[in-house]
Amino acid sequence: MSDQFVGEIRIFGFDFAPYQWAFCDGAILPVSQNTKLFSILGSNYGGNGSTTYGLPDLRGRAVMGPVGGVLNDLQGSPTVTLTSNQLPGHTHTAYGNNSKAASKTAAGRLPARFQVTFNDAFIATTATPTPTMTTLAPQAVGTAGSSQPQPHENMQPFLVTNYCIALDGAWPTHP
Repeated sequence: MSDQFVGEIRIFGFDFAPYQWAFCDGAILPVSQNTKLFSILGSNYGGNGSTTYGLPDLRGRAVMGPVGGVLNDLQGSPTVTLTSNQLPGHTHTAYGNNSKAASKTAAGRLPARFQVTFNDAFIATTATPTPTMTTLAPQAVGTAGSSQPQPHENMQPFLVTNYCIALDGAWPTHP
């Protein structure tokens, strides 16, 4: 591995941080044990800035350069909750056969009219649609889904790798 700069971040495809590297997992470190890295990071990523400082937390993040010169500016959200107002309207026309069901055995995919008796009510289907198709009453269909929307993941496609930061190495000189 080539020599690294103090504070350099690299991606590693294994499950451990190499010697003199640490995971970019937001850990809080003592300044007394890592003064070189603290002098570069300061308290930009956490810690109290006098005895402790934080490492960047890049878990589950898409890393970008600083926008407008702002470091540690987290954007986005790992989950999002959509409401029905954010979804496009759409309809599905439902049809049924206007003929009475002939048997209790479902022979196709189309709902038929109830064959009602007081002792033996049942719903059956016809094998194929016929010209006696009819649109169902509006009361027979309705809105589906939860009245309390639930959040879902909002993550970009990803590859499981680890971001690590160099705890020691060459001092990066300012141009």
